[in-house]
Amino acid sequence: MKNERSKETLELRQDPITREWVIISTGRAQRPESFKSHHMAASETPINLCPFENPQEHGNTVVKTYGVSDHDWAVKVVKNKFPIVSGQNCGFEKRIGPYASNEAAGQHEVVIFKDHHKSLAQLETADVGRIVAVFKERYLELAKMPCANYVLIFFNHGREAGASISHPHAQIMALSFVPADIRRSLDGSKRYYSERGRCANCDMLSWELKEKKRLVFENDYFAALVPYAPKFSYEIRIFPKKHWPYFEETEDVKLKDFAEALKVSLAKIYNGLNNPAYNFFIHTPPAERDHEYDYYHWHLKINPRLAVWGGFELGTGSDVIDVDPDEAAKFLRSVKI
Repeated sequence: MKNERSKETLELRQDPITREWVIISTGRAQRPESFKSHHMAASETPINLCPFENPQEHGNTVVKTYGVSDHDWAVKVVKNKFPIVSGQNCGFEKRIGPYASNEAAGQHEVVIFKDHHKSLAQLETADVGRIVAVFKERYLELAKMPCANYVLIFFNHGREAGASISHPHAQIMALSFVPADIRRSLDGSKRYYSERGRCANCDMLSWELKEKKRLVFENDYFAALVPYAPKFSYEIRIFPKKHWPYFEETEDVKLKDFAEALKVSLAKIYNGLNNPAYNFFIHTPPAERDHEYDYYHWHLKINPRLAVWGGFELGTGSDVIDVDPDEAAKFLRSVKI
């Protein structure tokens, strides 16, 4: 027992951007296999009943079709039938006593992938590249909306991650506000730059690419790594190797490397952790730019949903990570895809 406990890690680690602390406590699980998912996937809808197999027939308003024709398509973008935000009435704020409210203005779209049975992790890199290109095109279109202060791109996989329909699809939302998590990322990046005169993510990337302990994958333009202070066990973040502030300004030819890094990362999580539920989302500066964000460095986060928050996490807002990030990266590097 003494030998086992000597291998445990109990450490506080601080994210250099948000300055939030996480606890690395590996005593609760000694092996990567302990984290393999036993999740219940979202019940698969038969193809003939799936609302995303033939979107028009199920009353979905198609925004754009990508492919040879309406019948021979690869990706379809539709308006969300049950949007979280809608409309363009974002200029009026109502106050009642100490409270403020506003219209939930914006636009909510669903990006549907053709194959009913294959998740992103199972697609070919070229297919993921086509989807990434759609993300960029729809971002640029939604950013033109009067109420688009922020354009959020995200993907839910598995019931625990919020996927209510099993057919693979991503979502894009034009929001009239900047989400709190994005604001913390922006503020932390700006503070780091003000204090040191350098980009925080560039500094981290330089260190990680040299040390390679937490590196999962790299190609010419992108690197995928497990962060030093993750918020989820086996979390992966994908960064451009060069300092590029804006996702939507990334050249198409370089986004192909991004698609490869995303495909490889998802496939390693899928194969190595038994297809767990996860979310991914892109962090990029606000669409409504009242000033430049040259200090920022866009990236994508993949958050596997392998644990449930308890009283400590909910009561403090601090995360407890059950696997050492170095070991998580080592394990993911070893996974064959």
